[in-house]
Amino acid sequence: MTSTSFIVLVYFNGSIYAEDNYSDMYISSNTAWVTITNTMTMSQLKQAILNEFNGATLDDYEVDLRYRLPIFISGDISHYRSCTMCGDDDVESIFYMGTTKACHLPIEIMAFITARHRNAIPEEVYFEFSNNFNMSLNLD
Repeated sequence: MTSTSFIVLVYFNGSIYAEDNYSDMYISSNTAWVTITNTMTMSQLKQAILNEFNGATLDDYEVDLRYRLPIFISGDISHYRSCTMCGDDDVESIFYMGTTKACHLPIEIMAFITARHRNAIPEEVYFEFSNNFNMSLNLD
């Protein structure tokens, strides 16, 4: 099978806001463009995102992913719903959305990265990751 690729915008440990009843918006001060391929698995996508943001491995960090799915487009107005990425089928879905001619909107992913072991990273970095994750879920 020939591998094809496209680029997605990844937000790192940001926030997901419901703008209104019809749309979700991703906000983060840290973003990067990540290339995905049609042969990529969920774990390969997570590792590619880790490589872009901190170069660590999935042994040290847990990566939770969400993506914005366009649900309504009318003229210049686009509405999105945020969906949790659970497996390889979701990676295939975003690849299909990103490569079809009908989808002229950029594919966006929110990555929440947390340490698996507290001693794997310095204490101040662990606090920053966990604090950002909790704030994005409005758990304060």
